[in-house]
Amino acid sequence: MSQLDIILVSYNTAEYTKRAIESVFNETPDTDFKIIMVDNNSKDDSVELITHKFADVEIIQTGANLGFAKAVNIGVKASDSDYILLLNPDTVILDSAIDKLMVFAQNTPQAGIWGGVTLNNDLSLNPNNARARLSFKTLLFSALGLSKIFNKSCFFNHDNYGCWDRKSEREVDVITGCFFLTPRKLWEELKGLDEAFFMYAEEADYCIRAINNGYRPRVTPDAKIIHHGGVSESNISGKMLKLLKGKTELINKHAKSWQQPIYKALLLWHIFNKTMALSLFSLIKKSKIPVRDEWRIVLNQRNQWLKGYQD
Repeated sequence: MSQLDIILVSYNTAEYTKRAIESVFNETPDTDFKIIMVDNNSKDDSVELITHKFADVEIIQTGANLGFAKAVNIGVKASDSDYILLLNPDTVILDSAIDKLMVFAQNTPQAGIWGGVTLNNDLSLNPNNARARLSFKTLLFSALGLSKIFNKSCFFNHDNYGCWDRKSEREVDVITGCFFLTPRKLWEELKGLDEAFFMYAEEADYCIRAINNGYRPRVTPDAKIIHHGGVSESNISGKMLKLLKGKTELINKHAKSWQQPIYKALLLWHIFNKTMALSLFSLIKKSKIPVRDEWRIVLNQRNQWLKGYQD
């Protein structure tokens, strides 16, 4: 029985997955860990490559694309450690980040969920390591574009904790699932990830349920990783449709009944404003902007994503 089981869900990300696993082995000298890779029926050579390169990695093949939450739950069921780390295949562990995160967890057990800081490939800050839970304020300022205009403000960009430079420890609402540590005790208490979330927002749901049970998720600046993000998605619209379904599912599950139509209207307003802004910019430039068409697809499919994943 290892101290830590690392659950990595792969889907057509062979080279990224190899790089991620290599970084875990190279940068985790102090933690007794096991890696469990759950492959969601990749069409590339993910399984063959990892099998050949890493004999110590346990591989579970689902035979279908089951989504992130269900695949993670399958991986955790095959594990037996005291701690569980969710790690995306498009990450790179830096400077003993997992060891440092484990020490942080043992020093702050009341948090229940722990995360680090995410960086871009050039080592610049990627502020998507943590965020606030959905609220009228975060949705309104996002819809108005104020969270982007004033992205360094914690008032207008509370969603991403805009004024927080990620150089200090902080309690947060949601820790991103790309680098997400939690104890087995809490995992069993919450019965794992909610499989209603096919992809995106499942970690937000887990964090909200943990907070409701008295836990306080925390981030340490000492544990740093590179996170590329969205490498298994081939286009903006595909990613945005899943992201919006996840957000809508969060609203369906955690918002009060009278709040739900308001929150969904703000989500729709945000997509409408984004699409119109890109269309206007395209007219001014007198040239077609490909990304505009991606957002138009998302807007046109609003009746689908406004239902969440319950369709």
